[in-house]
Amino acid sequence: MTTLAHKSRSIPRLGVLLSELDALAGRMTGPEITKILGSSSLHIDDVMPFITPSSAAYSRQRVARTEAYEILVITWLPGQATGAHDHAGSVSAFKILSGTAHETRFTQAADSLVDPIGTREMHKGEVRIDEGNGIHAVRNGCSRNEPLVSVHVYAPPLPELRRFTIRPEGRPLADALRRRRAPATPVVAIVGAGFSGSMVAAHLARATAQSGKPLHVVMIDRQTSIAEGAAYRTPDASHLLNVPASGMSAWPDRPDDLLEWARHRDSAVGPYTFLQRQAYGEYLRDTLFNAIAQAGPQTSIEIRREQADSIERRAEGGWRVRCSESPSIEADAVVLATGHRPLVDPLKLCWSGSRTRFIEDPWASAALSSIEPDESVCLLGTGLTAIDVLQSLARPARTAPVLALSRRGLLPAVHAPSPLPPIDPQAWLEPLLHAGTGITTLRIERAIRRAVLKAESAGQDWRQVIDGLRPHSSRLLKALPLTEMNRFLRHARPFWEIMRHRMAPGVGSFVREAASSAIFSTAAARILSGRGALDGVALTLRRRGESVPETLQFDWIVNCTGPGSGRGVGLPPVIAGLIHAGHLEEDPLGLGVHSTSDGRAVAGGRVIDDLLVVGSLRKADMWESTAVPELRLQAARAADVILQHPFSVDTNCRFRSIFQANQFQIQTEQHHVTR
Repeated sequence: MTTLAHKSRSIPRLGVLLSELDALAGRMTGPEITKILGSSSLHIDDVMPFITPSSAAYSRQRVARTEAYEILVITWLPGQATGAHDHAGSVSAFKILSGTAHETRFTQAADSLVDPIGTREMHKGEVRIDEGNGIHAVRNGCSRNEPLVSVHVYAPPLPELRRFTIRPEGRPLADALRRRRAPATPVVAIVGAGFSGSMVAAHLARATAQSGKPLHVVMIDRQTSIAEGAAYRTPDASHLLNVPASGMSAWPDRPDDLLEWARHRDSAVGPYTFLQRQAYGEYLRDTLFNAIAQAGPQTSIEIRREQADSIERRAEGGWRVRCSESPSIEADAVVLATGHRPLVDPLKLCWSGSRTRFIEDPWASAALSSIEPDESVCLLGTGLTAIDVLQSLARPARTAPVLALSRRGLLPAVHAPSPLPPIDPQAWLEPLLHAGTGITTLRIERAIRRAVLKAESAGQDWRQVIDGLRPHSSRLLKALPLTEMNRFLRHARPFWEIMRHRMAPGVGSFVREAASSAIFSTAAARILSGRGALDGVALTLRRRGESVPETLQFDWIVNCTGPGSGRGVGLPPVIAGLIHAGHLEEDPLGLGVHSTSDGRAVAGGRVIDDLLVVGSLRKADMWESTAVPELRLQAARAADVILQHPFSVDTNCRFRSIFQANQFQIQTEQHHVTR
């Protein structure tokens, strides 16, 4: 356990600052914090133990953290800077102790990119306050070889620095984003603007360029930069795609699109290169913006950076989408692309005490950066999310151990070091699907084992069997009776997931090295209780196969269990409301909602033509609904349904004509890869 934070109260002037902040109790407002920080006699000598310059990036060192606030000392070497960010609603006050800070302030444009609106310098002794939503970037503005050192107070503790994308040179605001909706123009509302929602919008923009038909598209998402989604928002360069570049094109009819994009940036990128996830987010944004730039002259597109609170059926037809911060949207069709459900807290019912050292969101990068290399960590979960967090915690060099816990303690498998052709499963799959005695989870498991043994005896690899089965897995699982599907989810799913969702070879090597150096380990265990304090957490658990519980001490706990599942679990309010109103129907196992093969919602035996579902909500009927090869097809088909939909006249002259467009020819894909 680190001793720096414990020393902070023993340093006189730091101790006074902490006592004054503690005394604020429920009055942690911007003016109050600014008053205390401004009147503080804090000197750079007082924070010398926390000044830890790094040549790689500016450094953050935690001085103190409570449930109400945290204090950081940040050190910038000459030339180091933050990106454009805000403070996710936390009040932020900071004081310059040494050097000169150059601050650039930004405003967000209609395409979600940010443009500079002003700069200012801050010198030693100055204090600045941000109430949580201002967008800025800070860099060391010293002309001499002098570090910039500042002390920051965040209330409540900062969960993440929400990153914004600065407008690249040569990327003007597209005309379609400048236009207002023309009268009598059909309106499509897309709820969610990650991969799925953004690609629906891209297909619609591309189609209107070809057809010349009018359309107004409204994209609704709270994320700071459009198109990234949760999967590709990470700022950590060590986080890689778990599929090579050859299988990750966003367009179903342009299989080499990503590869060509990546090679423009780095000629060394090959088909089997595992790209950085952050770079893939940039690719998706470029893909969307390029499509929008080519949209037809009667197309208008609006991006709302907020949350859709509810969707209601209008008496005269269409939908009313109510938003949290702006007028409702009167839409003729709605696309639901809300992505994964939020994480579920696995310790909610067995936790007591302070939650200061429990990080509920593993993507909260600022929270993870508060964990020191000499502080022990327990990861709840052993899947790909846990591996991502382990990579983030391993920089800089870690000395304290990281333990990952799950019921079975299974880690994801690793991709082969070079590409392998998939093995066609038809010879054994079709007899299994058409067996007269019915299909069961056990029969599937045995068939896969036999196929793997046969492949290995022929000098092939088990991955080739899984990759060959992958395009058929949705059909295979859909053939299971309800009781058998429930059995698959409870018993077989973890084993399928670790073989199906694999680590990039380089990530696998990193994990092996971390394990061999005793920095990382896993355990199969069930957590019985957790008790938190300001300086750590005690977990009581029972290891698999053991009868006697044990209690372990950790400095931090990070929830890496993945999205929630089950009926009603973690559903966004907008989805729950549609289910309650009878416009969506949740499947009995709570995997998602029912839909047709082209994505139209199904409820009560009715097909709802103007309500489309794309992405993980479709797992009930299409198991592979989290991977790019399926998602890009779903997005294209949802756009095609919308473009064929007849938007009819009403008495208010809402529409005067039938809106149609050319249908895309979507090639059937034989790629055997996942996201």
